[in-house]
Amino acid sequence: MNKIKVVNDVGELVTVFTISNTEVKRSLLKMLNEKWLSEEEVVEKLGTEAIEILRYLEKIKFIESQWSSTPKGPKKVYHNYYTSIQINILILTEETADVIYVASLDDKAIEDFSKKIEDLISNGIQYIAEIQEKLNVTSTYLRVMIKRSKTLTIKGMKVERI
Repeated sequence: MNKIKVVNDVGELVTVFTISNTEVKRSLLKMLNEKWLSEEEVVEKLGTEAIEILRYLEKIKFIESQWSSTPKGPKKVYHNYYTSIQINILILTEETADVIYVASLDDKAIEDFSKKIEDLISNGIQYIAEIQEKLNVTSTYLRVMIKRSKTLTIKGMKVERI
């Protein structure tokens, strides 16, 4: 059965650009297309770095998981949820610059920015507009940075730790 990931939001666009921007991410996606894999199998084939990527893909709901019976007991296994991606988006050129810039950042830069947001959350600042003002960034920039973050998510108008 074909499942299509429809991208209608600028924040989702950055995830499409970055789900396979390294060799490990690319290899993981290919493997998850072929069969269901446990965390142990992923580590065995791609190393411990792949577990973070696996969790990120689960956070953005790009992969699915289920429990499977094994000789060693039940284990959670993962597989790609989507077979294709359809992009339906009209984006302002100034927003395009933010999306492409954030998509091109390395994971360390995303982690550093996420830490700034986590510090604000620890100080009681949770609303997107307040964080945007404190960090002096555009709304699009903030949203796509959070979308790329492994530790943050947007719930309504608030930013929360995962």
